[in-house]
Amino acid sequence: MNFKTRLVLLTGCWFLLSIVVIGSLFNYQQTYVEQRTQQNLHRELAAHMRDDSPLMEGSNYNPKALKSIFHTLMLLGPDFEIYFLDNDGNIKSHAAPEGKVISQQVNLAPIRAFLAGKPFPILGDDPRNASGQKVFSVAPITQGNATLGYLYVVIGSEQRALAAKFSDIDSILHSPVAWVSSAALVLVLGFSLTVYILTKTTLLSPIRQVAQDLKTQAENGYRLKPEAMLNVAELKPIAKQMYLMARTISQQFLQLQQQEQKRHELLVQLSHDLKTPLASVLGYLETWQIQATQPDPLINTAQRNALKLSELLSQQIDIARQQSVLTEPKFEALKLGHILQDVIDTMQPVASKKQVELALNIPKHDAVFGDRQLLQRLFTNLFDNAIRHAPSASTVQLTINPEPIGLGISLQNDIDPHAPHGAMGLGTKIIQSILMLHQSQLNTKQDNRHFEQSFSLPLPT
Repeated sequence: MNFKTRLVLLTGCWFLLSIVVIGSLFNYQQTYVEQRTQQNLHRELAAHMRDDSPLMEGSNYNPKALKSIFHTLMLLGPDFEIYFLDNDGNIKSHAAPEGKVISQQVNLAPIRAFLAGKPFPILGDDPRNASGQKVFSVAPITQGNATLGYLYVVIGSEQRALAAKFSDIDSILHSPVAWVSSAALVLVLGFSLTVYILTKTTLLSPIRQVAQDLKTQAENGYRLKPEAMLNVAELKPIAKQMYLMARTISQQFLQLQQQEQKRHELLVQLSHDLKTPLASVLGYLETWQIQATQPDPLINTAQRNALKLSELLSQQIDIARQQSVLTEPKFEALKLGHILQDVIDTMQPVASKKQVELALNIPKHDAVFGDRQLLQRLFTNLFDNAIRHAPSASTVQLTINPEPIGLGISLQNDIDPHAPHGAMGLGTKIIQSILMLHQSQLNTKQDNRHFEQSFSLPLPT
C-alpha cells in the first residue's frame, strides 16, 4: 500500500477504536453514576421499611409486618424487590411470585460493606438472576445486641430490566452514547479526510511534481526549469539539493559537449595530417613488392604494420565523423533478444570466415531498459573482440541470467595465442562508457586459455 492509503486506514482504524473505547468508558461511567445515585437515594429505604412496623415476634418474623411492607412495595412500583434474610443470608420470605426466585441465599459480604459505610456503588446478589448483581438497600433486624436477619431491598427489579430490554432500540437511538458515537464518527471521518487532503496538498503532490520535474529534466539533457524550487517548507531542502544536483549534471553535460567538440576537431585534423603520408608509404611499399624479384621479409613486415596503422586510422576517422558518440541516449524498454539477433546477423560473416560458432542462451523474459543504438554498438564491439581473439573452430558463448534488479550477461570465448595484438583499446573504452550510461560496469576474467566479460543491464521500470 502507498503512503496515502496507509495514512487513511491508520487514521480511520485508530479513531474508530477510539470511538469504541470512549463509548465503552462513557457507558461504564453512566452506569456507575446511575448505580451510585440510586443507591444513595435509597440508602435508608430498608431502614424506613423496617422501622414502620416491628418485623419480629420473638425469634421469628412477623407475617403482618411483612404483609404491610409488601403492600408498600406494590405502592412504590415494580422498581424494588424485597427479601427477608436470616443471619446467614438465607432467604426466609419474599414478595416474588412462585418460581421467580432462583437463588435461596445472598452473599453477606456486600451487605456488611454497605452497613460499614463503604463508598457507593456496592453491588449485591440478585436472587432472580444467579449471575447478576445490582445495587441494593439493606437494614439489619436486631433484638438487643444480636442481629436476627436483614431486610434486603434490590433496586432495579426484573420487571424494570424487562421494560428496558423491550425499549432497547428506542433507548439506543435516543441515548447519549448513540449521539456521541455518531458525532465522533462524523468528526473522525472529517478529520481523516482533512488529514488526507492536507497530506496530499503539502506532501504527495509536491513530491510528484519533483519527480515529474526530474523526469522532464532527464529527457531534456537536465536543462533546469525556473520553477524547480518548491514553496513547500518541508520539501524545500530536498528540492534545493535536487536543484543543485541537476545543475551539476547540466554543467557536466556542457563540459562533455565541449570536450567532445574539441576531440572531434582534433581527430579530424589528426586523421587529415596522417592519411596522406600513410597512403604514400603504403604506395611505395606496394611498388617495392611489385618490382622486387624476391620477397623481402623486412618490406613485408613494414607493409603489414602500415596496413594495421591504416586500419586504426580508419577507425579514428569513423569516430571523428560522428558528431557525438554517446550523448543524448534514448532509454526505453527493449527486447534484448531482438538486438542480439541483429548483432549476430551482422557478425555472422566474420565468424563464419574464422569458423567460430556464435551461441546464445537467452531466457524467455529478456526485457531491459536502455538505448537501442548504444546496446547494438555494445554487443557489436563485444562480439568483434571475442571473434578476433578466439581460435578457429571454437565457440563464443553469450549467456543471460535473470537477476533481482536486472539481467546478468556473460560473454565467454577461448583465447588464440596467435591472435593479433597492439590495438589501442577503443572498443573496450566505448563498451565501458556505454555500460556507465546504463548504470553498470564491465567485469573481466582472464587466464591463459579462457576469457570472460560480464555485466548487467537494468530492467524496465
